[in-house]
Amino acid sequence: MPGRESARRPIVNTRYARIVTRTALAVIALSLALLTGCSPQPTATSDAPDFTQPGVAEAMVKQLITEAGSDRVLMVEVKATTVQVSVLKDKRAVTWAYRNGETGKAASDLTYVDQATFDVTKFNISDVGALFRAAAGQSGSSSSQSLSIVDYSAGEVMITVSTQPESSTVFFNPDGSLLEVLDFDTQGGIARGISETTSGHPNLTALTVTSDQSVQADYPGANGTTVRITRAPRVPPISNVRSGADLPEFPTGKVNAAAIWQVVTAIRGQSEVASHAKWSVTIDNREKLSQPRMYFTFGFKVVTTDLDGNVISQ
Repeated sequence: MPGRESARRPIVNTRYARIVTRTALAVIALSLALLTGCSPQPTATSDAPDFTQPGVAEAMVKQLITEAGSDRVLMVEVKATTVQVSVLKDKRAVTWAYRNGETGKAASDLTYVDQATFDVTKFNISDVGALFRAAAGQSGSSSSQSLSIVDYSAGEVMITVSTQPESSTVFFNPDGSLLEVLDFDTQGGIARGISETTSGHPNLTALTVTSDQSVQADYPGANGTTVRITRAPRVPPISNVRSGADLPEFPTGKVNAAAIWQVVTAIRGQSEVASHAKWSVTIDNREKLSQPRMYFTFGFKVVTTDLDGNVISQ
């Protein structure tokens, strides 16, 4: 009977059969590859230099300076895969860079405004990776690190390492050592801060130490201005100019870190001053006396002493 014949004949979905067949063939091919030890080959990639490796960045910086045609360097910037160098040429800043496997002249927003030029061989960038690791240890971040050599303040050129997103910038001395972190709540930190801010200045008009912030030294500048040099705990001395210079000068040698610390340790722990209270002192001759005085502040408590630390009023 026709009905029985139809019942015995299988119904075949030809589209499904083709899919199953292709899938089976793919499985068979994969099995054969596994059995024969064959595997898909990776796409070839270029050997991009790693500028964090010893000597690699240093060599590229020298090459870019040669190609730029001037050794009067304004800025060097090194990242893991890129390097750029800006030089002063014909009184203009010119930038050359290594990017994407090529070196060449590059666009830059750097403008020459009397920044200091420098000899790059005086700065130790022989191992950028080591500098990055040291910076990460101090700042707590290694995200997208970037090394720069540049005039950061009034002609002072230093190595810095920063990160993205922005973290605190870490400073290095030209020899590649970390800039010393100073604690101005110690006699040693006060002495070092005073030394760094007064070096080369025989006279000043004021000096301020703030225990948790900075040491600041003021000097008379040109045209009735005052030059202020500030040393923060993790930042080298920075120079700024402000208007006004109405305080008398006095010898830098009159300032004594030991006398400052003597007053701090004597006042702390008194009934109205906590044993670890923050403090500040300003040394100047605002009263135009024969000698400057030291004016301390411990919260709401004010103490005035002579330069030896002897209390005058409190």
